Amino acid sequence: MSAPAAKQGAEEEAERLLAAAKLNPNDGGHFRSLGHHYARAGDAQRAARCYQRAVALDPDDAEAGEALCDLLDAEGKESLELAVCKEAAGKSPRAFWAFRRLGYLQVHQKKWSDAIQSLQHSIRGYPTCADLWEALGLAYHRLGMFTAAVKSYGRAIELDSSRVFALIESGNIQLMLGYFRKGVEQFRSAVEMAPHNHSAYFGLASALLAWSKHCVTIGAFTWAANLLKEASETAKVCTSLTGNLSCVWKLHADTQLALARCSPWEDRHIKRGMDEQNFKASVLQWRNTCLSAANSAKLSYQRALRLTPWEANIHIDTAICLDLICTMEENNSVDPIVWELPEKMSLGGLMLEPVNKDFWVTLGSVSSNQALKQHSLIRALQLDTSLSEAWAYLGKIYRQSGHKQLARQAFDRARSIDPSLALPWAGMSAENNHQSRAGAVNESYESCLRAVQILPLPEFQIGLGTIAACSGELLSPQVLMAVRQAVQRAPHYPESHNINGLVSEVRSDFQSAITSYQHAKFALDMVRGSKLDNRYPFVDVSVNLARSLCKAGLATDAVRECEELKTQGLLNVDGLQVYALALWKLGRHDEALSISQNLAENLSNMKQESATGALGFICTLAYNIAGKDSAASVIHTLPGQPSYNRELKFIISALDALQPSKRFQLPHLSTPPRLTSYDVMSEVHSNIALGKAFGGESNNCLGVEGGLSYLKKVLHMYPDCSLVRNHLGSLLLSSGDWTASHKAVGPSRTMEPRCTLLACACYFPKST
Repeated sequence: MSAPAAKQGAEEEAERLLAAAKLNPNDGGHFRSLGHHYARAGDAQRAARCYQRAVALDPDDAEAGEALCDLLDAEGKESLELAVCKEAAGKSPRAFWAFRRLGYLQVHQKKWSDAIQSLQHSIRGYPTCADLWEALGLAYHRLGMFTAAVKSYGRAIELDSSRVFALIESGNIQLMLGYFRKGVEQFRSAVEMAPHNHSAYFGLASALLAWSKHCVTIGAFTWAANLLKEASETAKVCTSLTGNLSCVWKLHADTQLALARCSPWEDRHIKRGMDEQNFKASVLQWRNTCLSAANSAKLSYQRALRLTPWEANIHIDTAICLDLICTMEENNSVDPIVWELPEKMSLGGLMLEPVNKDFWVTLGSVSSNQALKQHSLIRALQLDTSLSEAWAYLGKIYRQSGHKQLARQAFDRARSIDPSLALPWAGMSAENNHQSRAGAVNESYESCLRAVQILPLPEFQIGLGTIAACSGELLSPQVLMAVRQAVQRAPHYPESHNINGLVSEVRSDFQSAITSYQHAKFALDMVRGSKLDNRYPFVDVSVNLARSLCKAGLATDAVRECEELKTQGLLNVDGLQVYALALWKLGRHDEALSISQNLAENLSNMKQESATGALGFICTLAYNIAGKDSAASVIHTLPGQPSYNRELKFIISALDALQPSKRFQLPHLSTPPRLTSYDVMSEVHSNIALGKAFGGESNNCLGVEGGLSYLKKVLHMYPDCSLVRNHLGSLLLSSGDWTASHKAVGPSRTMEPRCTLLACACYFPKST
């Protein structure tokens, strides 16, 4: 059709539509059709007037309303478009198009509350519109209604699985709510839908980083390392998509820094009995892996810093990374005049933001100058007196400098401000551990356990294991988990392997204990410093190794270990006990007695508790080798009123009962109940009663009257003790009292009384 003919046809169509509108001016359909005609003809003003007339006649006319709003939007008349939608929505609740358009405009204007109302109403008319659900989710998200936002985004994704924006925003909300796995799944779906969308890659790397931090807090370090490796690769892909974008390079650096901090030492491939060379190679490989990740983080931070040198946070992050590298390389300078690179980077951040309190705390933590440390932390407290981190680091400085009272006050301040901070709990644990008051060790253990639960640092975990060894809590599952994690995080620390050996030993896993002690000796050889510095830790580890070898039935190896210490002149009193025990197990009795005599000569230089345990060991060893007379002669050398532990009380009571001449009497037994086991004291009293029975003059009934009288008194002290009742019943039966069955609880006759005493006398106390 020629142009003149087309123009003539359009004019005729317009005349017909105008005639129809004049004949029926209340029919909005005619005005809508006329508006379409003018819109095709390019006459926007006439088209808008026709559409507006159609909407005024029929507010539910979605076709005319949408066309009118499109024209107004194209001309940039947003306020007029908003007025049209509000007018139509006010006239008819079924004008769903108006509510939808109004909701979109309100979202654009960030009027989130109004947008939620409009979008909720429009969804009634368009329940399968993914755009509406996505916009509603965004409005909920911006108002902090995260659960409702996740549901709205989820509905949009159900209707249209290619909604990348909904996937990304939903993933961000899942991270905020702590659902890391769900967040990672959402971002992975977004990456699959849009493989070139840098926002999806950025979100995925951030989600993996957040998930890895959660894994670190629960002790899943291998899992965290795997997540961080994936996060680093994802961030690297994102850098290739975005190019010079500072935040992406910083994210890559954050993942590498986290990997350097949490990368575990994989010891599952290490076989028991491995040699020193393989152990050192394994530890060095772990160290190089961590150092490589830290150096990669440094390069990425430098790249981000070149792109945005005005970002103070990047200066601080770079300082933290450099401080970690200096710690790994062990090249910290002690020259107070030379400024370290971490200090310079921290000062760079402070030049940009001099009143940032957190930056001052960072400077105090990375600086090696004590005066600068203290000045930085005090400056941070001047800016904010309730800054718990500054108080905690200040307490650490005071404790290192010997100001115990100031350290305690600083730690108390930090704990009262923020109980969720780990360092004050660890600091108070160290303070309580060095006090001699009652209950100090238990308080120290609880404080250190709290610090480990908040922040599982290997230093805190090693401290927990050390305190547990003193407080008898090595069997605690929390201690077991903490010590095993410390071995993974700090294989270069001899203390971690030594404490791990103690935990395995107390659980009777002697082979694992032997392996751990051997690793501790290997790690000691790797520690830099003079041999004098490693002398005492080496002795402790060697004695522990010898003890575990002896318990595992490898007495020959234990003797060899002790002889090596003896050759070097490092065999202490604990080593003498293990040495004597191993010799006795090998049948070398004379040598064992000789070693026990050497041990007895050193009792005066030992602490009271250790001396008592050593005496019990000597008595038991003498009894097993030379009999009761030899053991009794040893006990006669005790002071007048010694402080007996429970094992020594048991041994003395058994030996006292076995003395027919009664020339040896049991000393004072008035130990406070909290220091003596209920079961042990009941056994001690039973031995005393049997000793009285054996010492009687009657040949027929062994003089049981003395034992009966004594046990009846003891029964008032221990009314629920079945052992005392059994012995009382046995003595009553032997005396002819046939009502004894009503007074005893299941008396056992499987062992004669004197045989029972012999078994008691052979009881071997657990040496340290």
